[in-house]
Amino acid sequence: MEIEMEEKQEVTCPKCGGKMVAGRMKIPLEIIAAQTMPQLASGFEMRGVPGGMGDIVAFPQWEEKTGEKTGFIFKRDGVKEMRMRGFRCSLCNYVELYAIE
Repeated sequence: MEIEMEEKQEVTCPKCGGKMVAGRMKIPLEIIAAQTMPQLASGFEMRGVPGGMGDIVAFPQWEEKTGEKTGFIFKRDGVKEMRMRGFRCSLCNYVELYAIE
């Protein structure tokens, strides 16, 4: 089954037959606000550090070895990284993720 990652494409759920909605998984990363740092570390001063820097989000990637060796002196396995996209069923909430190049 070949999946094109177009958001307007009709994809049906393999579990229940419902309509799949395109999307991507994101991971919110919490940051420590500048105002809380002096409470965590006594004697710590916040000069020049902006307060409340906002939310940071990470998007997962697929990583796999290519089987090729890279490097001039020290050889190591080559690695290929791909973005992750997916579909979620609007009925049963089943999620399928795909690595796309």
